[in-house]
Amino acid sequence: MAIVALTTLTVLACGSSDSATPPARVIDDDRIFSLEDLRAAGMKASKQYDVSDLPGAVDAWYGFMRGAAGPKDVEVRFYASHADAVALGTELADEASGDDALVDEETATWIEGVKDRIRLSSGGTADLAAWSGQRVPNYADFVIFGNMILLCQGDEPQQSLDLCHELVDALNAP
Repeated sequence: MAIVALTTLTVLACGSSDSATPPARVIDDDRIFSLEDLRAAGMKASKQYDVSDLPGAVDAWYGFMRGAAGPKDVEVRFYASHADAVALGTELADEASGDDALVDEETATWIEGVKDRIRLSSGGTADLAAWSGQRVPNYADFVIFGNMILLCQGDEPQQSLDLCHELVDALNAP
């Protein structure tokens, strides 16, 4: 009986190896990126944010990139180093992303650009976006890469991570 239970437990624990490894949320890289690097990677920057109230940040931009799913919004926060991005930026990136994101001036810690962190939910079709009126967080998740925090548009965390990783891949391209 113990052998059957142990064998069953081993089979269940091993499972199948078909599941893909989820994209990393924190990518340790000692490079120092700038807006010019992002532009070269395909990001269109449209608005610079005042970072005087964003702890440790040296710059921040809002824009978009054309990913596999079409044009999507991206917010990039620059820090002096990767360590600063992780230590000083993670908490406020968490606050600005996900289903429970704080995306209004009354609750957000850093209110600069808060209106860019929301969008109208389409309810399934793009044509209904203007009619639905339901405001949802624009960024479902984020990636820390080098000295940057990348907040990427998505309805689900996986969509945001995929978009962020498209930008990371473009930055890593030769």
